[in-house]
Amino acid sequence: MRDTTDRRRGLQAPRRRNLSLFADLGVTRARTSCVTALRRRLDREGLVIFENGLDVERVARLTSAVDRVWRTRGDGSALHLLGFVGLDEAFVELVDHPAVLPLVCEVLGCNVFVYHCHLDIHPPLERSPAPAWRWHQDGGRQNVELAEPRPQLSLKVAYVLTDVDEPEQGAMWLIRGSHRRDRLERPRNGSVRPPSAEPLLVRAGTVVVFDRRLWHARGDNVSRRTRKVLYYAYTHRWIRPRDQLLGVDDELLARQDPVRRQLLGAGTGPSGYWIPTDDDVPLAVQYEVGEMFSSETAMS
Repeated sequence: MRDTTDRRRGLQAPRRRNLSLFADLGVTRARTSCVTALRRRLDREGLVIFENGLDVERVARLTSAVDRVWRTRGDGSALHLLGFVGLDEAFVELVDHPAVLPLVCEVLGCNVFVYHCHLDIHPPLERSPAPAWRWHQDGGRQNVELAEPRPQLSLKVAYVLTDVDEPEQGAMWLIRGSHRRDRLERPRNGSVRPPSAEPLLVRAGTVVVFDRRLWHARGDNVSRRTRKVLYYAYTHRWIRPRDQLLGVDDELLARQDPVRRQLLGAGTGPSGYWIPTDDDVPLAVQYEVGEMFSSETAMS
């Protein structure tokens, strides 16, 4: 926080202190310290896990919304749906999750938005498929056309709606700390499991924030349970969106508060993405005064 004391004025008469304000500042500093610690973990391992990021009621509401989408957009088989956020208010409400957003701003700054999202449903396969090499970093052409070492540019958030407590349930595989590597060689024996690869085994309600450069791969679901996960990716507002408008129409956008409108891609005009004003980035105001911090920030 900026020190507003002007030392050139010398000593001044003591002013009455607002004790409630100082208490709030103490809480904010503690939460800011927590976010800083989470950033260190993200820098070190490439991911941060919030084990109870969604409560039971919210998991149930989101699962109901996902199932409605599956019935109307799918045929009962696996579904990988881009730009799904506008299909239900429950999805919109996740764009400013109080445990996630402070970490996003700590890493990327406040001139950010959700540029990409996908809804994934993977029911059990009838038979085990041949092993496939699916290891990748997110970002597409960013991994081809930019100079190395590859820049961070974005964070991805996974909201896990079903228990994934064994690898056979289509768990995501990852290599901790691999976000600092631009290359991942396949083992010479042809294995699809590189050294140090591990499955992400979590319970429903877990939220995972990871660096887009973290090497990861989806596993095959050969269990008896369907796997359901929502993914939201944040990046700088001066980067083009990957998904077409996130499925958000003008009416839905108008109902949101300023911060959510920013995160859903709204702005005052083209220059506002590159040289933003306060109207372009209301998130910055909340971040500076600590309004976006909640008790959920310190869950992990």
